[in-house]
Amino acid sequence: MYFLRIEQLKDQMIARPLSERELLPYLLVFVGLTAALGFIPGGSLNSWDHLGTGLSVILAVLGTMWIYRQNGGAAGHFFLQRYLAVRWVVGIRWTVGILIVFFLPFTALSLLGIESEVTTWYESTTIAVAELLMYWRIGSHVSDLALRAESV
Repeated sequence: MYFLRIEQLKDQMIARPLSERELLPYLLVFVGLTAALGFIPGGSLNSWDHLGTGLSVILAVLGTMWIYRQNGGAAGHFFLQRYLAVRWVVGIRWTVGILIVFFLPFTALSLLGIESEVTTWYESTTIAVAELLMYWRIGSHVSDLALRAESV
């Protein structure tokens, strides 16, 4: 299972499809983390929380459909394994990046005494943009993988 090395993962997937056994950890992590999200304690929600959740769901559906097309659509091969494995590695890398993106401005706001106890428009916007860019990046890798595998 790869955590950060996207090129090594793609090279392995071009050489041969992942076996069901090799794909299983990616699926288990995806399913486990998705289920765990339901248990994240939350305080009172405001309209920005609801809007952000709605945007996340829409981006997840549209992003996945776009990645499917990047893989070749109905003519593509190995979509699920490419999607799950690439999404995992990109997601790990993206988490590191998003922590930096969130940490710096929100630390500055906190130091200036401007922080908010509730979700704000700029938090919802930052998350939506980050998710959009993440799906774009996953699609780029899946497209590259599909094109490289075609030429082998």
